[in-house]
Amino acid sequence: MLAVGLALFCLRYMIPAERWSDRAAKISFWSLNLGLAWMLFATLFPLGLLQLYESISHGYFEARSLAYLQGGRNALLEWLRLPGDAVFIVGGVLPLIYLCWLSLRHMVPPISDEKAEAALFTDISEVAERQP
Repeated sequence: MLAVGLALFCLRYMIPAERWSDRAAKISFWSLNLGLAWMLFATLFPLGLLQLYESISHGYFEARSLAYLQGGRNALLEWLRLPGDAVFIVGGVLPLIYLCWLSLRHMVPPISDEKAEAALFTDISEVAERQP
């Protein structure tokens, strides 16, 4: 999420203001957060609680065994993660890719300050001429 925030910060200044899409950025932000929340509360948290219960009642080795991890309840909870993944990818990642494409297609040209560059070289050459 930190990388996405940094990418949006940079993209905001790379894309001209008239081409920037606040709507795509908002959709991406909310979809990424909703998709992560779905994955957390529909899958990761319940799986963690079930595995904690298994490790307390039958031991840590049993809770980490392949037979337990591929059991029926765990497989069902892993499939419940699919809607959160879909929201994350379709609503969160695709608008980011669109904004990246906009930045490549309509990049703001870099600002060059020729006056400061010329003044810098003038000052250096004047100092060299004064010293015999």
